[in-house]
Amino acid sequence: MTSAADRIRASAERARRPVAAQPQPEEEQEPVVAAPAARVHEDKPRKAAVRAVPVIAPRQKDIRKNVDLSPDQNDRLGDWQRAAARELGVARVTAQDVLVALVEKLLADPDLSEQIKKDLHNTRF
Repeated sequence: MTSAADRIRASAERARRPVAAQPQPEEEQEPVVAAPAARVHEDKPRKAAVRAVPVIAPRQKDIRKNVDLSPDQNDRLGDWQRAAARELGVARVTAQDVLVALVEKLLADPDLSEQIKKDLHNTRF
């Protein structure tokens, strides 16, 4: 049976190993060649060495944003959520649902976007 320390050491060793770079499809790849110690005369210039760049997958997980509300804003939002839930015939409408819908509306409606920018300018500056 291995100890926790042995498992940690093995994990650290795996993490230290270099990752083999995968060539990209349909890209012309030329191997990286070490330069000789002393060069004599070259007839034609050499092509630049191609280095594999790791491909980072796009983020798939949602990104969390936080909002601070005053106690009064929180109470009024809660009242609105409960009223909306009754009107929609559902058990509840979450603040998450409301904020996602508001962000979608803000991003899709240029007039609303301008109005929000004016409100922000008036309250902050």
